[in-house]
Amino acid sequence: MRIFAQIFSLWLGICLALHNGHAEVTLEQPIYTNSIQRFENSGDQNGTQENEVKALKKVFLSNRSITCNDGSQAGFYLRRSHSSTKWIIFLEGGWYCYDIQTCRNRWLKQRHYMTSSKWPETKDVGGILSPNMKENPFWWNANHVFVPYCSSDSWSGTKPPTPSDLFSFMGSFIVRQVIRDLIPLGLENSTDLILSGSSAGGTGVMLNLDYVKELLHEELLLTQINVRGITDSGWFLDRIPYAPTNKPAVEAIRKGMDMWRGKVPRRCREEYMNEPWRCYFGYRLYPTLKSELFVFQWLFDEAQMDVDNVGAPVTKQQWDYIHKMGDALRHSFENVTAVFAPACISHSVLTQRHWQSVKIDDISVAEALHCWEQKTSKRKLKKLNNARVMSKNTGRKGKRKRNQRNRLEYEGVLNNDDRAGTVQDPTVEMKRRRRNRKNKKVKKNKSKPRKQQQNKENKPIFATNLHPLLDNRPSRSVLQNSKWLRKRRCVHRRLERCSWPQCNHSCPKLHNPFTGEEMDFIELLKSFGLDMNSVADALGIDMQTLNNMDHAELLNLLTQQSN
Repeated sequence: MRIFAQIFSLWLGICLALHNGHAEVTLEQPIYTNSIQRFENSGDQNGTQENEVKALKKVFLSNRSITCNDGSQAGFYLRRSHSSTKWIIFLEGGWYCYDIQTCRNRWLKQRHYMTSSKWPETKDVGGILSPNMKENPFWWNANHVFVPYCSSDSWSGTKPPTPSDLFSFMGSFIVRQVIRDLIPLGLENSTDLILSGSSAGGTGVMLNLDYVKELLHEELLLTQINVRGITDSGWFLDRIPYAPTNKPAVEAIRKGMDMWRGKVPRRCREEYMNEPWRCYFGYRLYPTLKSELFVFQWLFDEAQMDVDNVGAPVTKQQWDYIHKMGDALRHSFENVTAVFAPACISHSVLTQRHWQSVKIDDISVAEALHCWEQKTSKRKLKKLNNARVMSKNTGRKGKRKRNQRNRLEYEGVLNNDDRAGTVQDPTVEMKRRRRNRKNKKVKKNKSKPRKQQQNKENKPIFATNLHPLLDNRPSRSVLQNSKWLRKRRCVHRRLERCSWPQCNHSCPKLHNPFTGEEMDFIELLKSFGLDMNSVADALGIDMQTLNNMDHAELLNLLTQQSN
């Protein structure tokens, strides 16, 4: 196993060097953002008019007192779909600032995350907000809302502007006002709302999901809307950093919460009464949520690795720390019902054009999300039906009992003593009658010969050849059985089994920061002086076989050995 530990350590160091450009990254200069600007020039080539129709259009909030950091108007981008009752609201990410110094640095270097003064009139966003059916097969026709990040507070602030402060922090207010402003624009007639976000936006989803549900269901009485959330790359751990740092994430969140007047879900605040800042960390917040949540998280998230201050691993201690970090992330998902966690070095995925290419066990993140959406929709429908039945029964309970008693009196079941009040519950006789009718039906069905037993010899071939579990199942068509088989594949909890960074073949490719060329996994290992003879010995093959082996096949063997 020593050779594999060597490969792992070397490979992780390479990946971090490629992503970070060998430059020291501090919290004042975050590189982990979910800015959509890189997508603005990559629209369809079918003409300007069609692009304008498909683009998300800017809308400022109706409440002008809810602002960005600098006091400029906050708002959102909207694309309506009059043929759909589904809405997807996406919260942009972009780290945060937590004191006067970091906020001033952010204003100088990343001003677009603090003001709306240069927002374009339209935006073109990919991934789950794409109107392209091929790129976004399950939600291309939904109502899309993109909310730019301009509050620098992980969407949790409730601090209005004051003359003595340079900046306001109103992220939590922005989310709620967006919901209110969307009501007259069609949200009031919707059936499904998915609140999603990446990075700081992913954290914002977890912090605001229950509040959004309460606003719609309890205050606005729109109980028909099924409210769910998707957090992308916003699930962080409050671990002790590998090496001491001047600005640890835990201390930054603690300071930031005070500065922002951060608002966290009520149940989580009650759980961490003395340390409410703990609620910014997903694994602590998740158990207190009442709403359905889907978690996407890279097991080797760039932001988490930078926050942990581990650096490029060159020692066994560093390798052990990184390995434990991956284990800790896996363990944090132990009780999460819906999760997708590939073993890749990256950050955010939901609005990337290639988001469908990310897979675990040949299931893409889009397919897993769709599976989760379908299952949670069925659960919501079942709850609504049960609630209606309970409400109906409760409201008419007394009337139903009176009707039952009158019916029994009419049929002569109750005698004079019963009418005088000796019989306390007239429903007993009705229950007995229903039970007798049910028993008669059961006996009648048992006496009928089954069609499948009569036609056993003429059983279709496909009913026995599709799957061994289908041999004893009645079958009407090939389509029905295929549907049942697809149903078995609908699993929305997928954790990467491999513990290597980039061991998943669908991981986003790494590129040389100087040449821009794509870097191949095996080529990198060879170029950094890995002893390929040791690799061949560990795999039990000779050097000639190793040199002639396809790179994908070799990667597969290495990852199998690591498992």
